[in-house]
Amino acid sequence: MDPNLKQRIIEEAYRLFITKGMKQTSFCDVAVAVHKSKGAVIHYFPSKKKLIDAVVRMRFFPDSQISCEMYSLADKDWNEFLRQYRNPIERVINSFPEHLNGNLLICYMQFVSSAHEYMDEFPQMYQQLLVREQDFLSNVAYGHKISLKDAKAFSRQALNTSIGKTFLGMFSEI
Repeated sequence: MDPNLKQRIIEEAYRLFITKGMKQTSFCDVAVAVHKSKGAVIHYFPSKKKLIDAVVRMRFFPDSQISCEMYSLADKDWNEFLRQYRNPIERVINSFPEHLNGNLLICYMQFVSSAHEYMDEFPQMYQQLLVREQDFLSNVAYGHKISLKDAKAFSRQALNTSIGKTFLGMFSEI
Protein backbone atom coordinates (compact mmCIF):
# COMPACT_ATOMS: atom_id res chain seq x y z
CA MET A 1 0.00 0.00 0.00
CA ASP A 2 1.20 3.50 -0.82
CA PRO A 3 1.89 5.30 2.50
CA ASN A 4 1.47 8.70 0.82
CA LEU A 5 -1.70 7.85 -1.09
CA LYS A 6 -4.06 9.86 1.10
CA GLN A 7 -1.92 12.99 0.71
CA ARG A 8 -1.55 12.40 -3.04
CA ILE A 9 -5.33 12.10 -3.34
CA ILE A 10 -5.75 15.42 -1.54
CA GLU A 11 -3.13 17.10 -3.75
CA GLU A 12 -4.61 15.80 -7.00
CA ALA A 13 -8.18 16.52 -5.91
CA TYR A 14 -7.14 20.10 -5.11
CA ARG A 15 -5.56 20.48 -8.55
CA LEU A 16 -8.66 19.04 -10.21
CA PHE A 17 -11.05 21.15 -8.13
CA ILE A 18 -9.12 24.25 -9.22
CA THR A 19 -8.91 23.32 -12.89
CA LYS A 20 -12.22 21.50 -13.51
CA GLY A 21 -14.33 22.65 -10.59
CA MET A 22 -15.65 20.65 -7.66
CA LYS A 23 -18.94 19.73 -9.29
CA GLN A 24 -17.26 18.53 -12.48
CA THR A 25 -14.56 16.47 -10.70
CA SER A 26 -15.49 12.85 -10.06
CA PHE A 27 -13.90 10.14 -7.95
CA CYS A 28 -12.84 8.53 -11.23
CA ASP A 29 -10.98 11.72 -12.21
CA VAL A 30 -9.11 11.68 -8.91
CA ALA A 31 -8.39 7.95 -9.22
CA VAL A 32 -6.91 8.42 -12.70
CA ALA A 33 -4.79 11.33 -11.44
CA VAL A 34 -3.25 9.21 -8.65
CA HIS A 35 -3.05 6.06 -10.85
CA LYS A 36 -5.25 4.05 -8.51
CA SER A 37 -8.75 2.61 -8.59
CA LYS A 38 -11.86 4.55 -7.66
CA GLY A 39 -12.16 2.17 -4.69
CA ALA A 40 -8.75 3.28 -3.39
CA VAL A 41 -9.96 6.89 -3.35
CA ILE A 42 -13.25 5.93 -1.69
CA HIS A 43 -11.30 3.94 0.92
CA TYR A 44 -9.87 7.22 2.26
CA PHE A 45 -12.78 9.49 1.37
CA PRO A 46 -16.16 7.69 1.35
CA SER A 47 -17.96 10.78 0.04
CA LYS A 48 -17.15 13.76 -2.12
CA LYS A 49 -18.08 16.01 0.79
CA LYS A 50 -15.38 14.36 2.96
CA LEU A 51 -12.82 14.75 0.17
CA ILE A 52 -13.68 18.42 -0.26
CA ASP A 53 -13.53 18.94 3.50
CA ALA A 54 -10.03 17.42 3.60
CA VAL A 55 -8.83 19.50 0.63
CA VAL A 56 -10.18 22.72 2.13
CA ARG A 57 -8.74 22.03 5.59
CA MET A 58 -5.40 20.56 4.49
CA ARG A 59 -4.59 22.65 1.40
CA PHE A 60 -6.77 25.72 0.93
CA PHE A 61 -6.70 27.17 4.45
CA PRO A 62 -3.04 26.37 5.13
CA ASP A 63 -2.15 28.08 1.83
CA SER A 64 -4.21 31.10 2.95
CA GLN A 65 -2.31 31.56 6.21
CA ILE A 66 0.29 34.22 6.87
CA SER A 67 3.75 32.75 6.37
CA CYS A 68 6.43 32.59 9.05
CA GLU A 69 8.45 34.91 6.82
CA MET A 70 5.73 37.57 7.00
CA TYR A 71 5.52 37.22 10.78
CA SER A 72 9.27 37.77 11.06
CA LEU A 73 9.17 40.64 8.56
CA ALA A 74 6.38 42.32 10.54
CA ASP A 75 8.89 43.42 13.19
CA LYS A 76 11.40 44.78 10.70
CA ASP A 77 11.24 47.51 8.06
CA TRP A 78 7.70 48.88 7.53
CA ASN A 79 8.19 49.64 3.82
CA GLU A 80 9.65 46.19 3.17
CA PHE A 81 6.70 44.64 4.99
CA LEU A 82 4.23 46.57 2.83
CA ARG A 83 6.14 45.64 -0.33
CA GLN A 84 6.10 41.91 0.46
CA TYR A 85 2.65 41.63 2.04
CA ARG A 86 0.24 39.40 0.12
CA ASN A 87 -3.39 39.01 1.06
CA PRO A 88 -4.95 35.56 1.54
CA ILE A 89 -6.26 35.45 -2.03
CA GLU A 90 -2.81 36.13 -3.47
CA ARG A 91 -1.23 33.56 -1.16
CA VAL A 92 -3.63 30.84 -2.32
CA ILE A 93 -3.28 31.77 -5.99
CA ASN A 94 0.52 31.73 -5.64
CA SER A 95 0.26 28.18 -4.25
CA PHE A 96 -1.71 26.88 -7.24
CA PRO A 97 0.10 24.31 -9.41
CA GLU A 98 2.51 26.04 -11.78
CA HIS A 99 1.07 24.71 -15.01
CA LEU A 100 -2.35 26.34 -14.58
CA ASN A 101 -3.34 28.69 -17.35
CA GLY A 102 -6.07 31.27 -17.55
CA ASN A 103 -7.42 33.63 -14.97
CA LEU A 104 -6.40 32.21 -11.62
CA LEU A 105 -8.65 34.64 -9.77
CA ILE A 106 -11.67 33.09 -11.47
CA CYS A 107 -10.39 29.63 -10.45
CA TYR A 108 -10.07 30.91 -6.88
CA MET A 109 -13.57 32.40 -6.86
CA GLN A 110 -15.09 29.20 -8.26
CA PHE A 111 -13.26 27.13 -5.66
CA VAL A 112 -14.48 29.34 -2.79
CA SER A 113 -18.03 29.38 -4.13
CA SER A 114 -18.12 25.59 -4.46
CA ALA A 115 -16.51 25.04 -1.05
CA HIS A 116 -19.28 27.19 0.40
CA GLU A 117 -21.87 24.90 -1.23
CA TYR A 118 -20.27 21.68 0.03
CA MET A 119 -19.19 22.78 3.52
CA ASP A 120 -21.67 24.40 5.88
CA GLU A 121 -18.88 25.76 8.09
CA PHE A 122 -16.83 27.24 5.22
CA PRO A 123 -18.24 30.80 5.57
CA GLN A 124 -17.34 30.90 9.27
CA MET A 125 -13.88 29.48 8.61
CA TYR A 126 -13.29 32.04 5.86
CA GLN A 127 -14.53 34.86 8.09
CA GLN A 128 -12.15 33.73 10.85
CA LEU A 129 -9.30 33.82 8.34
CA LEU A 130 -10.11 37.43 7.46
CA VAL A 131 -10.44 38.43 11.12
CA ARG A 132 -7.01 36.92 11.87
CA GLU A 133 -5.61 38.79 8.87
CA GLN A 134 -7.02 42.10 10.10
CA ASP A 135 -5.72 41.45 13.62
CA PHE A 136 -2.27 40.70 12.21
CA LEU A 137 -2.23 43.91 10.16
CA SER A 138 -3.47 45.88 13.13
CA ASN A 139 -0.73 44.46 15.37
CA VAL A 140 1.91 45.21 12.74
CA ALA A 141 0.73 48.82 12.56
CA TYR A 142 0.81 49.13 16.37
CA GLY A 143 4.24 47.50 16.46
CA HIS A 144 5.61 50.07 14.04
CA LYS A 145 3.94 52.85 16.01
CA ILE A 146 2.20 54.02 12.88
CA SER A 147 0.17 57.10 13.69
CA LEU A 148 -3.35 55.85 13.29
CA LYS A 149 -6.63 56.92 14.81
CA ASP A 150 -8.01 53.41 14.51
CA ALA A 151 -5.70 50.49 13.79
CA LYS A 152 -8.67 48.20 13.12
CA ALA A 153 -9.92 50.58 10.43
CA PHE A 154 -6.40 50.70 8.99
CA SER A 155 -6.08 46.92 8.91
CA ARG A 156 -9.51 46.55 7.28
CA GLN A 157 -8.62 49.20 4.70
CA ALA A 158 -5.18 47.65 4.04
CA LEU A 159 -6.72 44.22 3.51
CA ASN A 160 -9.49 45.59 1.29
CA THR A 161 -7.02 47.66 -0.74
CA SER A 162 -4.75 44.65 -1.19
CA ILE A 163 -7.65 42.46 -2.27
CA GLY A 164 -8.85 45.20 -4.60
CA LYS A 165 -5.41 45.37 -6.21
CA THR A 166 -5.48 41.60 -6.63
CA PHE A 167 -8.80 41.81 -8.48
CA LEU A 168 -7.68 44.71 -10.67
CA GLY A 169 -4.39 43.00 -11.47
CA MET A 170 -6.03 39.74 -12.40
CA PHE A 171 -8.67 41.34 -14.59
CA SER A 172 -6.14 43.49 -16.40
CA GLU A 173 -4.52 40.23 -17.61
CA ILE A 174 -7.67 39.22 -19.48
